[in-house]
Amino acid sequence: MVRYLILRTLIFVGCLAATWLIGLRDREDQLLAVVIAAVASLVISAFVLKPFREQASAAIAGRVDERVERKREKAARSDEAAEDAETDLDPAGRDGRSKGDESDSDFR
Repeated sequence: MVRYLILRTLIFVGCLAATWLIGLRDREDQLLAVVIAAVASLVISAFVLKPFREQASAAIAGRVDERVERKREKAARSDEAAEDAETDLDPAGRDGRSKGDESDSDFR
């Protein structure tokens, strides 16, 4: 992302220098030079920096995916811990039968 920002800034500075070279040097022309440089750098950046923008976007998406995955793992661990704690508190087990109570019935 930093590389993209630096390249975009360099393109703007280059466009601003180009406007200065074509004659927009006077005090009253400075605002016009900045606007022209901004628009030109926007157009140039859209085409020239597309691979860098996609790479930065993929890196950000990867970090977001990793963060979401860590949150899911943390939630799963806390759910397992809560489930284990619940099982430890219930001596009859999950289905309500005591541990020694085995039934020949197929219905549970």
